[in-house]
Amino acid sequence: MLGGIFSLRHLMCVGACLLSSACASTQLNHNTADLASSLNSLTKRQIFFNLSQAIDDPEFVPSQVTISIGVAQTANSVSPSISVPLGPSLATATRFTSGGGRPTAQTTSTLGAASPSLGVQVTDAWNQSWTMVPANSSNQLGRLRTLYQYATGTLPHTAPNTELSQEEAEKQFLCEYPLQAQAVSPQSGNVIFKLHGCKDNHAGPLRPRIIHADPTFTQGPNCIVCIDDLNASSLRPYVNPNLKYHFIRAPDAKTGDLVRIGSYGSKDFYVCGVAGGKCPGVTGQAPYDGRKAFSDFILFVYEAMSVPAATGSGRSTGGSFVYSVR
Repeated sequence: MLGGIFSLRHLMCVGACLLSSACASTQLNHNTADLASSLNSLTKRQIFFNLSQAIDDPEFVPSQVTISIGVAQTANSVSPSISVPLGPSLATATRFTSGGGRPTAQTTSTLGAASPSLGVQVTDAWNQSWTMVPANSSNQLGRLRTLYQYATGTLPHTAPNTELSQEEAEKQFLCEYPLQAQAVSPQSGNVIFKLHGCKDNHAGPLRPRIIHADPTFTQGPNCIVCIDDLNASSLRPYVNPNLKYHFIRAPDAKTGDLVRIGSYGSKDFYVCGVAGGKCPGVTGQAPYDGRKAFSDFILFVYEAMSVPAATGSGRSTGGSFVYSVR
């Protein structure tokens, strides 16, 4: 009898452990997928906030973080307990009474039928966290500000009520976008080129500007300022053709072929949904797909956040802080 009870208890414990492991694995998979799916919405929310600030506030400084690491942790436990009595309980009580000269004894026996008991304690604990890297250097913030102003057509210029042409906007963007660069002293692997016709924040004459740039950030499909031939005697930087000037529109109402891509607060953002459709345009700008332009813009934001690696060549995202949900 006793061996059967212990066998039953052993089987229940094993089953509980297996059940706990299966539940933890399923919950972990769910939490991991949920955490990963939130990356896109977090990125877009930041971008829409900064687009709104670029349109409404000419003095804005972007607020941007890069999501670098995500952690999902799940702990499930089931703790069963069982109690089976070995037999019925017997309670005996004896009472002595005295009447006259002869005491008497009265004995009472109580037989109780004990019942088995079963208890289960369940614990479900989970933690999801993102490690985020904030843009905290002046060059990072300068790149982001220029990028958002270019996308919304709010680059500062002498005639604020007029629209820059495509050529004028690209030239100003090259002058104002602070390219990533390695330390210039005592020596570096930067490429060096000169830009002419850049405006400073004064009414004086235009002066050439010498640019030092890490060549890593001038190559590849996601370069923002690109250089095709790094070995040429005269380097020719240009704005990536996939980065469109003033492709983000925030009209009071949808017009023509504009399509809504999102909003921040009460401000809606639109792009041209059909290449060559009936959409507001810029002088000298070729037709383009606004949805693809926005998708590319998200990647350009990540590129602008990157900085040269501390050692060797490559990219880095800098420091970090952790956002956690429990």
